[in-house]
Amino acid sequence: MAGNPSQAANRAPLEKIRQVSAVINPLAGSVPDDARARLDAVLSEFSVPVRYEIMDHDCEAACERARAHGSDAIIVWGGDGTLACALNTLGPDSPPILPLAGGTMNMLPKIVHDEAEDREACLRRVLRAPTVLELAAGEVEGHRFYVGALLGGLTRLAAPREALRKADIVRAVAEFTESNAFGLDTPMHYHIDPDGTANGSDQAQALGIFLSDDPARPGFDVLAAAPENLFDLAYTGLTGLLDDWRRAAGVERVSARTVTVDALASTGLEATLDGEPVTLARNAKFELIEGAARLLAARKA
Repeated sequence: MAGNPSQAANRAPLEKIRQVSAVINPLAGSVPDDARARLDAVLSEFSVPVRYEIMDHDCEAACERARAHGSDAIIVWGGDGTLACALNTLGPDSPPILPLAGGTMNMLPKIVHDEAEDREACLRRVLRAPTVLELAAGEVEGHRFYVGALLGGLTRLAAPREALRKADIVRAVAEFTESNAFGLDTPMHYHIDPDGTANGSDQAQALGIFLSDDPARPGFDVLAAAPENLFDLAYTGLTGLLDDWRRAAGVERVSARTVTVDALASTGLEATLDGEPVTLARNAKFELIEGAARLLAARKA
């Protein structure tokens, strides 16, 4: 789900970062054991003092403590779940959040930092030329997401995809076999609101609701796949497992600001929100929240 951060349409230059707080989740998938030492090394280059909060199992409390320090920015180093927690806890009225990739998929850091994976390099670029991005969010049943939501049986591919990213082929095969991701048992009916560029209803076997990357058109990009048979669904699913399922054949794209989804033969909707699995009610309404959070990124030349 990589892309550019243009869905964070409003950019405000920041002259200099004078002090930061840092929230580190040592339990996240790819946060190194020496994360604190690495941050110290980079921040000392710019003479920026830092106060640390090391997460245990209470992300909200760690973020609240970081906010209380009164810093110019809050570095959050963790996975997608940690970053979503920080954005939801701190909100747009707190110091901007500088996300560093520390998980498996790292969707938000890839968007904010233009897919860069080197955490120290990202931090140096931001410290040299910081800018604040205003980020929109999607909301459903009290849950917020900042990159995208996937709905339907293909969301079961999350576990084997994570195993593949960790190069655990045996586990990936086992997870894939158990997932039943290609079962034709999750049809959905979705409705696009009349304020979007498209208006109407349709059915889909897999549905993606992503924050738009067009600053002139804030809203959702809705991608729907309605394969006619198991082979078509398997092709779409394997594309999602190995690459980005939005590139698969048979996926249609429309725009909206509100999307209502009904599971036609289920007690609930299987979904992942920014990579985190959740079960939603059989009828779910996705709404756009503008100005939901502020992020810190490097100013472009």
